[in-house]
Amino acid sequence: MDEHNRTVGIDDWEGAVTEIERFYVDGHLHTESDLVGCTIGNATVEIHANGRLEGSMPLHEFDGRIHTLAFDHDEGTITAESEELSYTVRRP
Repeated sequence: MDEHNRTVGIDDWEGAVTEIERFYVDGHLHTESDLVGCTIGNATVEIHANGRLEGSMPLHEFDGRIHTLAFDHDEGTITAESEELSYTVRRP
């Protein structure tokens, strides 16, 4: 497995949390049993175990349901996807 790129299903909550913690190593994390809240600079992201993703960055916000999280640790992106949408979060 490529250690810099990994796609995790939201149903693998433990795996998703591990990758989120790795991705936001330089930010502030708040974890609960079914929620991870991340803040770096003025960007915040909350990812819920039920697939809800909420993001607030300068100039835009996002609130939707996702099925997978694709992490690119080298590029500093998480791409959240479902059948209906694809949304990329960039680490500031």
